[in-house]
Amino acid sequence: MKPEPFLLIAASVVLLVSACSHNPSVPVGDEWHPPGELLERYADKNGVVTRAAIEAGLRADFAAADRDHDGCLDAEEARAVNEERWKEAASASSPLIDFLHNGCIDFDEYAAEPRSVFEQLDKDGDGRLTPNELHPGRKPPNTTAP
Repeated sequence: MKPEPFLLIAASVVLLVSACSHNPSVPVGDEWHPPGELLERYADKNGVVTRAAIEAGLRADFAAADRDHDGCLDAEEARAVNEERWKEAASASSPLIDFLHNGCIDFDEYAAEPRSVFEQLDKDGDGRLTPNELHPGRKPPNTTAP
């Protein structure tokens, strides 16, 4: 066997193995934001987020973003929301998009991402997220005094 094909095969195997070794569930750098972070703002004093609290919070947030109070975010209102989301969560944020292509973003389009994250994290389907469900794998804070 000539050395060139062998080296090419060996290099390909090394690249393939190294590409498979990356674990996307492991945060990389300071840019990573866990999905539950999107919902933390709606948590009560115990860190629990309920479906009702999210809906109420989203309605209040939508009303604040809808400056002309027409029940629809126009391009300028959506741009302002998207800029704020980018400041808060950088690349982890999802921009508002007019999925219905009707010239505005209605409440359901606005609420789609947080609702979806809630449903994905609410594994037991009880309509509430505990701190453990919001941030699976995170160790609880040390509450005992030294």
